[in-house]
Amino acid sequence: MEFDEIFEGDKNKMIALSVCRAADPEVLEPILRIIKEKGVRCHLVDDKEKLEAMLVSYEADHLIDNQIVIHHAEDDRAAATTALTLISTSQANVLMKGLISTAILLKEVLNKQHGMINDNLLSHVALFNIPNYHKAILLSDAGMNIAPSVEDKKKIIDNTLECAIHLSARRPKVGLLAAVEKVSDKMSATADADVLARMDPKSFKHDCIVEGPLQYDLAISKAAADHKGIQSDVAGDVDIIIAPAIEAGNILYKSLVYSAGASVASIIMGATVPIVLTSRADSAEDRYNSINLAMKVSK
Repeated sequence: MEFDEIFEGDKNKMIALSVCRAADPEVLEPILRIIKEKGVRCHLVDDKEKLEAMLVSYEADHLIDNQIVIHHAEDDRAAATTALTLISTSQANVLMKGLISTAILLKEVLNKQHGMINDNLLSHVALFNIPNYHKAILLSDAGMNIAPSVEDKKKIIDNTLECAIHLSARRPKVGLLAAVEKVSDKMSATADADVLARMDPKSFKHDCIVEGPLQYDLAISKAAADHKGIQSDVAGDVDIIIAPAIEAGNILYKSLVYSAGASVASIIMGATVPIVLTSRADSAEDRYNSINLAMKVSK
């Protein structure tokens, strides 16, 4: 599994984006870059006049009706409804959040009328290219589920496995993070990890190896595992890291980006289509990477 795989084109896929509240430079610029490089079709939902003016300013108005379709929406709720209708009617197969509240967009995602969720759990999945690690690594959940139960963590693993399989990972190695590698009644993260690691491998959505609890150093460093006398198939070669709770996942996510200089792409899995749900703090490159990842895992 390599980070650069998300930039590879797939001629067998007809990708179309539904972008909710697209009239914002930070949203529009990576979209125009994707159109130029991949030739995808984009449905932009927002105020029509504002969008048209912005496209003129970017000298991209020639794309209207060819690769860009504008859908007028006067407010956030109307925009969310339109963006989700484009998904539910199969006019688009990737949903992207623009300049709109996450709560408003997710409320429409959860609207049963659109058939986006069924019995699945939405979870945040991030793909990292970390300096000094020999392959790309997936982290979940750093931005969606606050304190997942064992059952929730099972679904989070399944969502992340689905992403890994689209990135050509074979029998992904899953490390369940905790502060220590020994099970303790005083640390629920270790008990949850132990339950998940003991599950029948066939109960997961795809073939995988699940181990835990594992400290972060053991997950990414075979030398650290050997030094501590840990026998592991995952240590030092982990493909997927599952955080015990959102605090740990979010801190690790931001540490890798801001301190370790990692490249990242992140999406929401668990719906019928991948969702690009970037924040205002994400760089233009992170947004671009995230769109590419969503396109890669789109069915």
